[in-house]
Amino acid sequence: MALKKDNSLKAVLAAIIGNSMVTAAKFVGWAISFSPSMLAESIHSLADTLNQVLLFIGIRHGSGKPSPIYPWGKGQARYVWNLVSALGIFFIGFGVTTYHGISELLLGGTAPIPTSPIPVFILIFSILVETYTLYIAYVSVNNARGETPLWDYIRSGDDPTGVAVLLEDSIAVFGVTLALIGYIVSSATGSHLPDAIASIIIGCLLGAMAVILAVANGRILIGASAGTEREDEIREFVESYPSVERVVNLRTAVLAPARLRVSIEVEFHGGILINRQQIAQDAERIRDGEDPTYILVETAERMVRTVGREINRLEADLHKEFPEVAMIDLEVN
Repeated sequence: MALKKDNSLKAVLAAIIGNSMVTAAKFVGWAISFSPSMLAESIHSLADTLNQVLLFIGIRHGSGKPSPIYPWGKGQARYVWNLVSALGIFFIGFGVTTYHGISELLLGGTAPIPTSPIPVFILIFSILVETYTLYIAYVSVNNARGETPLWDYIRSGDDPTGVAVLLEDSIAVFGVTLALIGYIVSSATGSHLPDAIASIIIGCLLGAMAVILAVANGRILIGASAGTEREDEIREFVESYPSVERVVNLRTAVLAPARLRVSIEVEFHGGILINRQQIAQDAERIRDGEDPTYILVETAERMVRTVGREINRLEADLHKEFPEVAMIDLEVN
Protein backbone atom coordinates (compact mmCIF):
# COMPACT_ATOMS: atom_id res chain seq x y z
CA MET A 1 0.00 0.00 0.00
CA ALA A 2 1.49 3.32 -1.02
CA LEU A 3 2.05 5.79 1.76
CA LYS A 4 0.33 8.58 -0.12
CA LYS A 5 -2.90 6.51 -0.11
CA ASP A 6 -2.77 5.73 3.60
CA ASN A 7 -5.66 7.37 5.45
CA SER A 8 -3.73 7.42 8.74
CA LEU A 9 -0.48 8.98 7.54
CA LYS A 10 -1.63 12.61 7.53
CA ALA A 11 -3.19 12.22 10.98
CA VAL A 12 -0.03 10.64 12.41
CA LEU A 13 2.28 13.31 10.98
CA ALA A 14 0.00 16.13 12.19
CA ALA A 15 -0.11 14.54 15.65
CA ILE A 16 3.70 14.22 15.82
CA ILE A 17 4.22 17.88 14.91
CA GLY A 18 1.43 19.16 17.14
CA ASN A 19 2.37 17.06 20.15
CA SER A 20 6.04 17.97 19.86
CA MET A 21 5.12 21.65 20.16
CA VAL A 22 2.69 20.97 23.00
CA THR A 23 5.16 18.77 24.89
CA ALA A 24 7.84 21.47 24.89
CA ALA A 25 5.32 24.11 26.01
CA LYS A 26 3.94 21.93 28.84
CA PHE A 27 7.37 21.13 30.25
CA VAL A 28 8.09 24.88 30.33
CA GLY A 29 4.78 25.36 32.17
CA TRP A 30 5.65 22.63 34.67
CA ALA A 31 9.12 24.11 35.25
CA ILE A 32 7.41 27.38 36.16
CA SER A 33 4.53 26.02 38.25
CA PHE A 34 5.58 22.56 39.53
CA SER A 35 1.91 21.65 39.08
CA PRO A 36 1.31 17.84 39.31
CA SER A 37 -1.40 17.91 36.65
CA MET A 38 0.91 19.99 34.43
CA LEU A 39 3.61 17.36 34.92
CA ALA A 40 1.05 14.66 34.15
CA GLU A 41 0.11 16.46 30.97
CA SER A 42 3.78 16.94 30.04
CA ILE A 43 4.42 13.21 30.44
CA HIS A 44 1.16 12.49 28.59
CA SER A 45 2.18 14.63 25.61
CA LEU A 46 5.71 13.21 25.59
CA ALA A 47 4.28 9.68 25.59
CA ASP A 48 1.83 10.63 22.82
CA THR A 49 4.64 12.05 20.69
CA LEU A 50 6.86 8.99 21.12
CA ASN A 51 3.96 6.63 20.50
CA GLN A 52 2.96 8.47 17.35
CA VAL A 53 6.54 8.14 16.13
CA LEU A 54 6.09 4.39 16.65
CA LEU A 55 2.85 4.53 14.65
CA PHE A 56 4.70 6.28 11.82
CA ILE A 57 7.41 3.60 11.90
CA GLY A 58 4.65 1.01 11.71
CA ILE A 59 3.13 2.66 8.62
CA ARG A 60 6.53 2.77 6.89
CA HIS A 61 7.47 -0.78 7.89
CA GLY A 62 4.02 -2.13 7.04
CA SER A 63 4.07 -0.68 3.53
CA GLY A 64 6.65 -3.21 2.36
CA LYS A 65 5.59 -5.17 -0.73
CA PRO A 66 5.51 -8.98 -1.00
CA SER A 67 8.93 -10.58 -1.35
CA PRO A 68 10.41 -14.09 -1.22
CA ILE A 69 10.97 -13.63 2.51
CA TYR A 70 7.56 -12.00 3.16
CA PRO A 71 5.26 -13.53 0.51
CA TRP A 72 2.16 -11.80 1.94
CA GLY A 73 3.87 -8.43 2.37
CA LYS A 74 4.68 -6.66 5.65
CA GLY A 75 1.23 -5.22 6.33
CA GLN A 76 0.98 -6.76 9.77
CA ALA A 77 4.15 -4.96 10.90
CA ARG A 78 1.87 -1.96 11.41
CA TYR A 79 -0.06 -3.86 14.08
CA VAL A 80 3.14 -4.97 15.83
CA TRP A 81 4.30 -1.37 16.17
CA ASN A 82 0.82 -0.29 17.21
CA LEU A 83 0.91 -2.90 19.97
CA VAL A 84 4.30 -1.61 21.12
CA SER A 85 2.80 1.88 21.15
CA ALA A 86 -0.14 0.70 23.28
CA LEU A 87 2.27 -0.84 25.80
CA GLY A 88 4.19 2.45 25.92
CA ILE A 89 0.97 4.35 26.62
CA PHE A 90 0.11 1.92 29.41
CA PHE A 91 3.45 1.90 31.22
CA ILE A 92 4.47 5.52 30.64
CA GLY A 93 1.19 7.35 30.22
CA PHE A 94 -0.90 5.41 32.72
CA GLY A 95 1.82 4.17 35.08
CA VAL A 96 3.92 7.29 35.59
CA THR A 97 1.03 9.77 35.45
CA THR A 98 -1.20 7.87 37.89
CA TYR A 99 1.69 7.18 40.27
CA HIS A 100 2.59 10.87 40.35
CA GLY A 101 -1.02 11.88 40.99
CA ILE A 102 -1.49 9.34 43.79
CA SER A 103 1.79 10.42 45.38
CA GLU A 104 0.62 14.04 45.39
CA LEU A 105 -2.75 12.97 46.77
CA LEU A 106 -1.33 10.86 49.62
CA LEU A 107 1.55 13.16 50.53
CA GLY A 108 -0.53 16.31 50.23
CA GLY A 109 2.01 17.96 47.91
CA THR A 110 5.32 19.45 48.95
CA ALA A 111 5.68 22.12 46.27
CA PRO A 112 4.16 25.57 46.78
CA ILE A 113 0.72 26.15 45.28
CA PRO A 114 1.23 27.60 41.77
CA THR A 115 -0.12 31.08 41.04
CA SER A 116 1.64 32.05 37.78
CA PRO A 117 -0.70 32.72 34.81
CA ILE A 118 1.87 31.42 32.31
CA PRO A 119 0.84 27.72 32.67
CA VAL A 120 -2.76 28.79 32.00
CA PHE A 121 -1.77 30.32 28.66
CA ILE A 122 0.31 27.25 27.83
CA LEU A 123 -2.61 24.95 28.54
CA ILE A 124 -4.95 27.08 26.43
CA PHE A 125 -2.41 26.94 23.60
CA SER A 126 -2.24 23.18 24.04
CA ILE A 127 -6.02 22.86 23.82
CA LEU A 128 -6.03 24.72 20.50
CA VAL A 129 -3.26 22.58 18.99
CA GLU A 130 -4.70 19.29 20.30
CA THR A 131 -8.16 20.21 19.00
CA TYR A 132 -6.75 20.80 15.51
CA THR A 133 -4.89 17.47 15.45
CA LEU A 134 -8.04 15.78 16.80
CA TYR A 135 -10.02 17.21 13.88
CA ILE A 136 -7.49 15.84 11.37
CA ALA A 137 -7.59 12.42 13.07
CA TYR A 138 -11.40 12.39 13.05
CA VAL A 139 -11.52 13.23 9.32
CA SER A 140 -9.01 10.44 8.63
CA VAL A 141 -10.99 7.82 10.58
CA ASN A 142 -14.28 9.07 9.14
CA ASN A 143 -12.98 8.60 5.60
CA ALA A 144 -11.63 5.13 6.40
CA ARG A 145 -14.69 3.76 8.20
CA GLY A 146 -17.20 4.58 5.45
CA GLU A 147 -20.68 3.62 6.64
CA THR A 148 -19.41 1.57 9.60
CA PRO A 149 -20.53 3.04 12.96
CA LEU A 150 -17.64 4.79 14.70
CA TRP A 151 -17.58 2.56 17.78
CA ASP A 152 -17.73 -0.60 15.64
CA TYR A 153 -14.79 0.69 13.60
CA ILE A 154 -12.81 1.50 16.76
CA ARG A 155 -13.54 -1.97 18.13
CA SER A 156 -13.15 -4.11 15.02
CA GLY A 157 -11.77 -1.98 12.14
CA ASP A 158 -8.72 -3.04 10.13
CA ASP A 159 -6.70 0.15 10.78
CA PRO A 160 -6.11 0.74 14.52
CA THR A 161 -3.42 3.32 13.62
CA GLY A 162 -5.95 6.04 12.81
CA VAL A 163 -8.02 4.94 15.81
CA ALA A 164 -4.95 5.28 18.06
CA VAL A 165 -4.38 8.88 16.97
CA LEU A 166 -8.08 9.67 17.35
CA LEU A 167 -8.24 8.26 20.89
CA GLU A 168 -4.94 9.84 21.93
CA ASP A 169 -5.99 13.26 20.67
CA SER A 170 -9.46 12.94 22.24
CA ILE A 171 -7.96 12.13 25.63
CA ALA A 172 -5.36 14.85 25.09
CA VAL A 173 -8.04 17.53 24.61
CA PHE A 174 -10.00 16.26 27.61
CA GLY A 175 -6.83 15.86 29.68
CA VAL A 176 -5.54 19.37 28.96
CA THR A 177 -8.95 20.82 29.81
CA LEU A 178 -8.94 18.82 33.06
CA ALA A 179 -5.40 19.93 33.86
CA LEU A 180 -6.40 23.55 33.26
CA ILE A 181 -9.35 23.23 35.62
CA GLY A 182 -7.22 21.45 38.23
CA TYR A 183 -4.51 24.09 38.01
CA ILE A 184 -6.95 27.00 38.31
CA VAL A 185 -8.85 25.41 41.24
CA SER A 186 -5.60 24.56 43.05
CA SER A 187 -4.37 28.13 42.59
CA ALA A 188 -7.68 29.54 43.85
CA THR A 189 -8.09 27.22 46.86
CA GLY A 190 -4.46 26.73 47.85
CA SER A 191 -4.96 22.93 47.79
CA HIS A 192 -3.03 20.29 45.87
CA LEU A 193 -6.09 18.03 45.87
CA PRO A 194 -7.80 19.20 42.60
CA ASP A 195 -4.51 19.08 40.71
CA ALA A 196 -3.68 15.59 41.98
CA ILE A 197 -7.16 14.26 41.16
CA ALA A 198 -6.90 15.66 37.63
CA SER A 199 -3.58 13.84 37.23
CA ILE A 200 -5.07 10.52 38.36
CA ILE A 201 -8.06 10.83 36.01
CA ILE A 202 -5.76 11.60 33.07
CA GLY A 203 -3.66 8.53 33.90
CA CYS A 204 -6.71 6.23 34.15
CA LEU A 205 -8.00 7.44 30.79
CA LEU A 206 -4.63 6.64 29.21
CA GLY A 207 -4.70 3.18 30.79
CA ALA A 208 -8.17 2.47 29.37
CA MET A 209 -7.09 3.68 25.93
CA ALA A 210 -3.98 1.48 26.02
CA VAL A 211 -6.11 -1.60 26.73
CA ILE A 212 -8.52 -0.76 23.88
CA LEU A 213 -5.64 -0.33 21.42
CA ALA A 214 -3.86 -3.50 22.60
CA VAL A 215 -7.04 -5.54 22.06
CA ALA A 216 -7.72 -3.90 18.65
CA ASN A 217 -4.23 -4.71 17.35
CA GLY A 218 -3.88 -8.07 19.08
CA ARG A 219 -7.04 -9.45 17.45
CA ILE A 220 -5.60 -8.79 13.99
CA LEU A 221 -2.18 -10.23 14.83
CA ILE A 222 -3.78 -13.51 15.90
CA GLY A 223 -5.75 -13.79 12.65
CA ALA A 224 -8.95 -11.74 12.83
CA SER A 225 -11.42 -12.21 9.98
CA ALA A 226 -13.00 -9.50 7.84
CA GLY A 227 -16.23 -9.96 9.78
CA THR A 228 -19.41 -11.94 9.18
CA GLU A 229 -21.04 -9.26 7.04
CA ARG A 230 -18.15 -8.99 4.58
CA GLU A 231 -17.72 -12.76 4.44
CA ASP A 232 -21.42 -13.16 3.63
CA GLU A 233 -21.06 -10.66 0.77
CA ILE A 234 -18.09 -12.59 -0.65
CA ARG A 235 -19.90 -15.90 -0.25
CA GLU A 236 -23.02 -14.57 -1.98
CA PHE A 237 -20.94 -13.27 -4.90
CA VAL A 238 -19.10 -16.58 -5.38
CA GLU A 239 -22.26 -18.67 -5.11
CA SER A 240 -23.95 -16.44 -7.72
CA TYR A 241 -21.23 -17.38 -10.21
CA PRO A 242 -22.79 -19.50 -12.99
CA SER A 243 -20.20 -22.29 -12.76
CA VAL A 244 -20.24 -22.56 -8.93
CA GLU A 245 -22.67 -25.02 -7.37
CA ARG A 246 -21.95 -24.05 -3.76
CA VAL A 247 -19.31 -22.66 -1.42
CA VAL A 248 -18.21 -25.44 0.91
CA ASN A 249 -16.02 -23.28 3.14
CA LEU A 250 -14.93 -19.63 3.26
CA ARG A 251 -12.45 -17.96 5.58
CA THR A 252 -10.86 -14.52 5.62
CA ALA A 253 -7.93 -12.90 7.43
CA VAL A 254 -6.84 -9.26 7.65
CA LEU A 255 -3.36 -8.76 6.18
CA ALA A 256 -3.26 -4.95 6.43
CA PRO A 257 -5.68 -2.04 6.20
CA ALA A 258 -7.88 -2.69 3.14
CA ARG A 259 -6.01 -5.96 2.39
CA LEU A 260 -7.62 -9.35 2.92
CA ARG A 261 -6.60 -12.93 2.41
CA VAL A 262 -9.53 -15.14 1.38
CA SER A 263 -9.58 -18.93 1.46
CA ILE A 264 -12.49 -20.54 -0.46
CA GLU A 265 -13.45 -24.15 -1.09
CA VAL A 266 -16.02 -24.51 -3.88
CA GLU A 267 -17.89 -27.13 -5.84
CA PHE A 268 -18.25 -26.43 -9.57
CA HIS A 269 -21.20 -27.42 -11.75
CA GLY A 270 -19.56 -30.16 -13.80
CA GLY A 271 -22.30 -30.05 -16.40
CA ILE A 272 -21.70 -26.36 -17.10
CA LEU A 273 -17.94 -26.74 -17.54
CA ILE A 274 -18.20 -29.74 -19.87
CA ASN A 275 -17.96 -29.00 -23.59
CA ARG A 276 -20.67 -31.39 -24.79
CA GLN A 277 -19.90 -30.81 -28.46
CA GLN A 278 -16.25 -31.80 -27.92
CA ILE A 279 -17.32 -34.89 -25.95
CA ALA A 280 -19.59 -35.90 -28.85
CA GLN A 281 -16.67 -35.53 -31.26
CA ASP A 282 -14.45 -37.64 -29.00
CA ALA A 283 -17.12 -40.34 -28.89
CA GLU A 284 -17.36 -40.30 -32.69
CA ARG A 285 -13.59 -40.71 -32.96
CA ILE A 286 -13.73 -43.75 -30.70
CA ARG A 287 -16.50 -45.27 -32.82
CA ASP A 288 -14.36 -44.66 -35.86
CA GLY A 289 -11.68 -46.88 -34.36
CA GLU A 290 -9.19 -44.45 -32.79
CA ASP A 291 -7.39 -45.50 -29.61
CA PRO A 292 -9.86 -44.80 -26.70
CA THR A 293 -7.06 -44.41 -24.14
CA TYR A 294 -5.43 -41.58 -26.09
CA ILE A 295 -8.76 -39.80 -26.59
CA LEU A 296 -9.73 -40.14 -22.90
CA VAL A 297 -6.34 -38.71 -21.85
CA GLU A 298 -6.95 -35.74 -24.16
CA THR A 299 -10.41 -35.26 -22.62
CA ALA A 300 -9.03 -35.35 -19.06
CA GLU A 301 -6.27 -32.83 -19.90
CA ARG A 302 -8.82 -30.54 -21.54
CA MET A 303 -11.03 -30.70 -18.43
CA VAL A 304 -8.11 -29.77 -16.18
CA ARG A 305 -7.35 -26.74 -18.35
CA THR A 306 -11.04 -25.78 -18.38
CA VAL A 307 -11.24 -25.89 -14.57
CA GLY A 308 -8.00 -23.89 -14.33
CA ARG A 309 -9.32 -21.18 -16.64
CA GLU A 310 -12.57 -21.02 -14.66
CA ILE A 311 -10.64 -20.64 -11.39
CA ASN A 312 -8.58 -17.80 -12.90
CA ARG A 313 -11.76 -16.12 -14.17
CA LEU A 314 -13.44 -16.42 -10.78
CA GLU A 315 -10.40 -15.01 -8.97
CA ALA A 316 -10.16 -12.06 -11.38
CA ASP A 317 -13.85 -11.23 -10.94
CA LEU A 318 -13.51 -11.56 -7.17
CA HIS A 319 -10.61 -9.09 -7.17
CA LYS A 320 -12.66 -6.71 -9.30
CA GLU A 321 -15.74 -6.91 -7.07
CA PHE A 322 -13.79 -6.74 -3.79
CA PRO A 323 -10.60 -4.66 -4.34
CA GLU A 324 -9.45 -5.28 -0.77
CA VAL A 325 -9.05 -9.00 -1.51
CA ALA A 326 -5.31 -9.19 -2.11
CA MET A 327 -4.71 -12.93 -1.75
CA ILE A 328 -7.04 -15.79 -2.78
CA ASP A 329 -6.61 -19.46 -1.89
CA LEU A 330 -9.22 -21.27 -4.00
CA GLU A 331 -9.67 -25.01 -3.62
CA VAL A 332 -11.98 -27.19 -5.72
CA ASN A 333 -13.91 -29.73 -3.67
